[in-house]
Amino acid sequence: MITVDKLNEIEIEDDVERLIILRKRLNLSQYQFAQAVGVSSSYIGQVERGKIHITNKFRARINDFLKREKEMYEKDIFSNF
Repeated sequence: MITVDKLNEIEIEDDVERLIILRKRLNLSQYQFAQAVGVSSSYIGQVERGKIHITNKFRARINDFLKREKEMYEKDIFSNF
């Protein structure tokens, strides 16, 4: 039974779900995402399957990756001209 009237009412339950949604929004495979944040693809798979928990160190790696991505896309590529 659906008890939600609007899409924005859907809340993310936990960090694993948040990680999966983030990776899919970035359109990255587990391997690609793992390479970007500096872990193995098997680690990503284990986290997504709930075999291991997201550590503070892993969370920091994800946040660093997101910060780098944001900075890269915000750069003015024409500023040197």
